[in-house]
Amino acid sequence: MSAEMTETIIKAIKEVGVPVVMLAVVVYLFREAAVTVHATVLVPVVESHTKFLDRTERTLEEISTTQTQQATTLQELAVGQRDIQAKLSGGRP
Repeated sequence: MSAEMTETIIKAIKEVGVPVVMLAVVVYLFREAAVTVHATVLVPVVESHTKFLDRTERTLEEISTTQTQQATTLQELAVGQRDIQAKLSGGRP
C-alpha cells in the first residue's frame, strides 16, 4: 500500500469515523461477493435451467405427437374391431 493511499484512509477515518469506514468496507466486500456469485453461480445456473426448459418443451411436443398418433391408431383399431364383430354376428350391431 502506498503512502498516499494510507494517508487517504487515515484521513477518511478521521473525517467520518471508524464505524462508517468499517461499514463502507463491509458494503464493498459484500458487493464484490455478489458480483462473484453472479458470474460464477447465477449465470451458469440460469443458462442450464433455460436449456433444460427448452429440452423439456421439445420432449413434451414429441409426447403430444405420439399420443395423438396413438389415439388415431386406437380409434382405427376400435372401428376395425366393430367391423369384425358385425361380420361375425351376421350384421347385427
